[in-house]
This record gives sequence, C-alpha cells and structure tokens, in this order.
Amino acid sequence: MSPRLPPECLLCIFEHFGPRNNDWGDSFKSLHACILVNRKWCESALTILWREPIEWLHSKEQNRSRLVPLMTIYISCLPQDSKSQILDSELQLPDSTLKSAFIDYPSLLKGFDYQSLYLAIGLWLSKSYKQEKNMLITEIKFRQLQFMKLVCKLFMSKCKNLKRFSIFMKAGIKDEVLHLPLLPDAEECLSNITEFSCKGCLSSEFMYLASQYCRNIKRFNIECCCMDNGGLIKLIEVQKVPLDCILMNMRNNKIPLLENVIRKRSHSVTEIRLFGLENSLDFFRESKNLEKIKLSPTMRIEEPIWENFINCSFPKLRELIVRPKNCSLLQLGALIKNTHGSLEYLEINFADSINEEEFPMFTEILINNCKNLYYYYGPFDIEGVEMLQLFFQKCPKLEYLIIRNSKSDFDHVKNGVDISNSLLQSESFVPINLTSFQIVGNYIISIEALKSFLQECATRLFKVLEFKFAPQSLDIELIMENFANQNVIKSNYNKYEELLESFLNYM
Repeated sequence: MSPRLPPECLLCIFEHFGPRNNDWGDSFKSLHACILVNRKWCESALTILWREPIEWLHSKEQNRSRLVPLMTIYISCLPQDSKSQILDSELQLPDSTLKSAFIDYPSLLKGFDYQSLYLAIGLWLSKSYKQEKNMLITEIKFRQLQFMKLVCKLFMSKCKNLKRFSIFMKAGIKDEVLHLPLLPDAEECLSNITEFSCKGCLSSEFMYLASQYCRNIKRFNIECCCMDNGGLIKLIEVQKVPLDCILMNMRNNKIPLLENVIRKRSHSVTEIRLFGLENSLDFFRESKNLEKIKLSPTMRIEEPIWENFINCSFPKLRELIVRPKNCSLLQLGALIKNTHGSLEYLEINFADSINEEEFPMFTEILINNCKNLYYYYGPFDIEGVEMLQLFFQKCPKLEYLIIRNSKSDFDHVKNGVDISNSLLQSESFVPINLTSFQIVGNYIISIEALKSFLQECATRLFKVLEFKFAPQSLDIELIMENFANQNVIKSNYNKYEELLESFLNYM
C-alpha cells in the first residue's frame, strides 16, 4: 500500500479496523501498527483509534486492563490547575502524566459512553492509589466523582465533534450522574450529538438539561422504558432534525406521553429495533420511510397489533429481522408482500414451532416478492421439487441462503427427507454471486446429486462457496473434501463423525 494515498482513502481503509466493523474486537492493535508507519498514516489512524476508545476497551472483558494506561493518557491531558487538585502523596502517577500530552487526544473523541468512563476511572483509581484497599467506600466514591468531573470538563471543552452520547447507568449508581449540560463549554460540545442512548428511567432533570443544547439528534436508543419520563419526551420533542432511528426496549404498554411524541415524529423514521412489549410496534404503522426493522425474540406480538402492522405498506423496507413469538408464517408473508419487492435482507428465526403446512404458500410468497434479496435466513419448502429452482431464478442477486425449517437441527432426524431432485433441478440456476448455502436439518442428498450440483457450482460461481448440510455418510463427506480441495467449496463443511457425535449426545 502506497504511503502517498490521500487521507480520504486511508480513512476508508482504516475504517475496516474500527470497532463497529469488528464487533468491538481487538483490531485497535492493527490501528496502532498503522500509526507507526509515517506521519500521514498516523494522523488518519489516530482519528479512528481515539474516536471512542473507552467504550471500545470496556466492551470486552479481556481488554479492560488497557483502560488504566488509557485513563493515564487522558489525565495527562488535563490542565495543570486540574492536576494540582488531584495530586496527593497516595496517588502513584508516572512522571509523564505531570507533563502535557503531545497530542490533543480528547479532541478526537466522537463517542462518549458515560458509564464506561465512570467504571474506567474506578479501575484507574484502584491501580493508582497506594492505600486504595484501606479507603472507605465513601472516600473512594468521592475521589471517583472528583476525577469524573475533571475528565468530563476536559471532554466538554475539547470535544467539538462529539456525535454519540450514551448513559446507561446501573441502578446503584444512577444518582451519581453529573449534570454535564451545566459544565463549561457543554453547549458547543453537546450541540453536535446525533445519536443519544439512555435508560428511560434516567433522571428527568438530566434529560431536561440535555434538551437545551441537544437539538440535532437523529437516533434514539431507549433502554428500560417502564414509565413516562417528562425530560426524555421533551428531548425528543425539541429536535430540529427528522428522527431517523429508534431502538426501544419497552417494559410497560401504558406510556401515553412517549407514545404520542414518537407517533408525531414516526413519519421520518427509517430504522426501528424493538424489544420487550409489542405495543411499541403500533407506533410505526404510518412510517412509510422504514428501511430496517428488527423485532426481538422476547416480543410476543398479539393478533390485533400484528394484523394492523402487517397490513400497512412499507415500500422502502430493505432489511427485516424478525424473531417474534405467537406469529404465523402466512402473517409474515403478508408483511413481505407489502414491501413490494424492496427487501434485500431477510432473517426469520422463530421462537415458537412452525406450522409446516404453511411452508409451500410461504415459499411461493418469497419467490414472487423478493426479487432484490441477497440474504435469506429462515424457513423454506426445499422439499418442493421446483421451489429452489424458482427461488434461484426469481432472486438472481442472492448471496447468502440459510434454510432452517426446525426449531432444532434434529427435529426431523427420524424422517430425513431426500432433496436430491431439488438440487438437480436447481443447479443450472444457481445465482452467480452465491457465497453461502446452508441447509439446517436432516435432509438427504445422494452422491450423484451432490457431485452434479457442486460441479455446476464450480462452473457458475464467482467465489468459493460455503456449503453446509448434514452428511449422511463418510462417502458424502469425501465428496465434500474433494470439492474443497478443488477450491469449489470452503473447507468448513460439516463433518460426518462430528455430527453423529452431536446427534448421539442430543438423543
């Protein structure tokens, strides 16, 4: 890679190492290596590495020890008068902390997680004080809040590009939340926030104060919503920009004020993720701009609310992840019809058992209403000889197909169904971009059908295929191994002996 790439290109490349593209893993090590290459790489990688480092490290247990040196760096960024307030004979700090940092790290912050910072300071104090074990709990809390206030003042004065703010305080410490909007320079810092995450039971006063400066929030993530919160309602009401995304975990269906304010702004919402009680689904019946919907497995949707929702039109819906209880395949089929072919990503994972009699009709709905689909996980009538062929023909953009018809991998183990003819009939229509094809359950594929299907895949596909199903014999596994050696399929196919052992344990 040339060091002369423009900063915009470097940022696009380094973004792949960012936490949100790596499930908050430890790719910060790769970014740190990029920093050491040259000045331009350093400047670009720093903006990602220090964008939300506290939340990044705190998200994984194995990385939390790194919070101590991280907090030491932030302490070194404090003004000298703030450092003088915290110095005492019991505080063990390296000499470098007393000097000013060479880089203005707080100015790079774009994501501020209050609880992660609070806990990180607590960890740092436990490692930095000689007599921490002998200190009273009240004294420890006092010092923790003292440092918290100094660091928050630092962030308010330095973070001019803060975009995300989260405050998920546990019940035992929620009363120790600082009123950040009252700190110096808070207005300029908080006015740029576009994503706000909180517990619905957080202090209403904090929310009222935040509403004075936070007027550009497009995304709300509201956890533990069990009662109306006047401050939260005010915060949603005063936004000057259209509401784009709502993530909500409701614990009570009777939250009339919150329901009212969300209904008023729901017309612009493009993404919803709903957990808890199903009444929240009713808030978004008129959200014609919805592009993404995710319904949690904890949500038991009752008939009237579900019927009202699925009969609405969602012509822009691209992504649907549904894991509800008490919902039929044909009801989901009605919702799919009302997307008018716009779906690109569809994941259906039933918490309850499925009525197998609905498979054929539901599969026909998929075939006729999902022309833009590139990802599908869910039930499918693969036993119908022409179904897979038609699905491949009508969904040429398909890249990922995971068929799972049972709640358990072994539900049909006593009645394995032969799908050899389905594969043979569909092999000439396999979408050329198919990357993963998995069939979960006890289905039988003959040696001849498997060879023919994989040989056709070798001819048609652009990429090596991830192909998984439960092999019925060692002979089938040998065929899989042969095609893996030819680089037609990936080597992570299911092994016969491993599945046999799992089956015996299951029985």
